[in-house]
Amino acid sequence: MQNNVTENTQLPNPFESCVTDLIRIRNDAKFSQDFISKQLNVCRKKLNEFENGKFDFDLFLKYCDLFSIELKVNHFIH
Repeated sequence: MQNNVTENTQLPNPFESCVTDLIRIRNDAKFSQDFISKQLNVCRKKLNEFENGKFDFDLFLKYCDLFSIELKVNHFIH
């Protein structure tokens, strides 16, 4: 079975705080999950799962892009 980068995986710790920040930003802007899911072109259920720990890298990138959040990756692969 081939692993896919977009495969849903357990939320890694570095991303957990980033997702928490995205939720805070969404809530501060008073945007509902329904509104954001439409902006991201995903179903609300998928967004809810993402916000509750079912990590999806593609969705993470789209969510950050929606709020014009610049990402810098600092990770070394051994």
